[in-house]
Amino acid sequence: MNTGKLLSFILLLSIGFSSCEKKSELTSGNVKNVVDDAVTRLYKTLTPAQLDTVSENYLLGFFTDEEKEILATKFWTFDANVPVTVSLMRDQGQKSMPFWIKESGFKKTGLTVKNEEYTYEVWQKNFDKGSIGLGINGFDKHRPVYFISVAPQKKQDKLQITRVTPSQYPLDTIDTGAFTYHDWDGLVLTEVPDELKGQVLFTTVRGRAREAHLVNAFRNTKTPSSSVPDQIMLTWSDDPKTSVDIQWRTNVSVERGRVKYWKPGTKDTLFADASKFKMEDRLLQNDRYVNRFTAKLKNLSPGTTYSYALATENEKWLAPVAFQTQPDVNKGFSFIWFGDTHYSEIWGDMAKKSLKRHPETAFFSIAGDLVTTGLHRDEWDGLWNYSSPVFHGKPLMPVPGNHDSQDGLGAWMYQEMFSLPENGPGNQPKEMTYSFKYQDALFVMIDATLSVPAQKGWIEKQLKNSDAKWKFAMFHFPPYNLEEPYDDIRKDWCTLFDKYHVDMVMSGHMHYYLRTKPMLNGKAMKTPAEGTIYTMSISIPGKQEQWPEEDYAVVRYPDGPLYQHITMKDNTLTYKCYDPEGKVRDELVIRK
Repeated sequence: MNTGKLLSFILLLSIGFSSCEKKSELTSGNVKNVVDDAVTRLYKTLTPAQLDTVSENYLLGFFTDEEKEILATKFWTFDANVPVTVSLMRDQGQKSMPFWIKESGFKKTGLTVKNEEYTYEVWQKNFDKGSIGLGINGFDKHRPVYFISVAPQKKQDKLQITRVTPSQYPLDTIDTGAFTYHDWDGLVLTEVPDELKGQVLFTTVRGRAREAHLVNAFRNTKTPSSSVPDQIMLTWSDDPKTSVDIQWRTNVSVERGRVKYWKPGTKDTLFADASKFKMEDRLLQNDRYVNRFTAKLKNLSPGTTYSYALATENEKWLAPVAFQTQPDVNKGFSFIWFGDTHYSEIWGDMAKKSLKRHPETAFFSIAGDLVTTGLHRDEWDGLWNYSSPVFHGKPLMPVPGNHDSQDGLGAWMYQEMFSLPENGPGNQPKEMTYSFKYQDALFVMIDATLSVPAQKGWIEKQLKNSDAKWKFAMFHFPPYNLEEPYDDIRKDWCTLFDKYHVDMVMSGHMHYYLRTKPMLNGKAMKTPAEGTIYTMSISIPGKQEQWPEEDYAVVRYPDGPLYQHITMKDNTLTYKCYDPEGKVRDELVIRK
């Protein structure tokens, strides 16, 4: 995937998986409201076992005629100023054809359109000028969703297309070399019939397959919410010396979140109210809605141990937990980072062991792909359940990966899980790319699933204006690996790492472990002072089908799980990679 072309503004796609409960009435007449209302009725009508057997035939009998009309006409709408022919490209691999295609008068042609992965059959229909509406991709979750091209019926007519909904996706021209999915813009069309070339192409994202997903769709969480706070986690959105953010979850019966905190050994107890966010995963049948709370503690004393407790019902309090603020002098510190965690129980066990082995660590980081499907809250529930209580007293400062921001729908669930600095690029979503400083180290945390060139200026500003002794960058896609060159990252970001001497880059994604030689302008150098060291890790078992040589590599392992512990003291950085049982698998010392 060429990440440089991804559109950041598709993060808030209006199709659903909304962050708040919507009215079930069909007043707005859109697909989301119809499906939301249907899910609510299905929960009331069917048992959990029956939900697993819902079929398309059942749904077509379940929806009213009014609802089916909306499902058949409100998925994609636009206006044409002249009579047009709409060509609909439907993946031949989709087992069940969307119910409305034939019913609405589309006719199958003998034409096909191809890319490197899929073959699409072409269906066509003539429309008069005016408003045109097309239907859902189906009740399954067939990811290569259909796309369309539009042409005037009379070649001499000058076509104008307006009022396109959804409006997030630009119109293009269909031809060989064009891409159809913004979340996979490297997948370009390889075969286009001559009669379609030059027509207006409606681009889309594969995530639209989820808009009416109801067949084999319902899930359960193993750890549903309750009135007792859980999924407790610390982060920083402000200065680590004087603040900390505490996040947790309850069921929706709890309306208020409250924290008390104090310095052990003193009688002064402070209180902070938390903000509340109602999160919905409409297909999570045993825990559709939860409340997530965030309390931001301010004006703390640097270098101080605090205890805090969360309020339960009737002002009862959970057992206290301790955390430490950053010292206001550089005393040295350590941190731990993980590669892809994918909500794994294996990773959770390793995380617990790492904290027990290194209790002094100041914080943790994860280099993306925290879960496998970022819009499935049950996977987030697994992530927090398996790692508890690691992040109760130690902040977690992550970056998202492609699995956290999936199918072009963005990472709104990731964003609502974390309270992170909002100091990232102004033209990008907040809390996805950010930076923070801890003692004498700068951490530039980058969302590599967003536009690479759009973040270049911000990255340079962070590095150029920093007087930190140690500089780190973390993002998901590794510039050095055995599969994908990531030329855009090397061109726009690695040149900055060279210019301002970033000490180490930390990544994941490829599911193996790698530490490179110090790299400068794509060439291996002899000492860390001459270049940047690129590291990549994996927190779960991995398997490499091919294992070619990488001449820039110092240490490689094809398998995990592994974690990395980095300590900085005075002018010395000590890097060690451990397996879960504490065996050192790689180590490096850098002195300045």
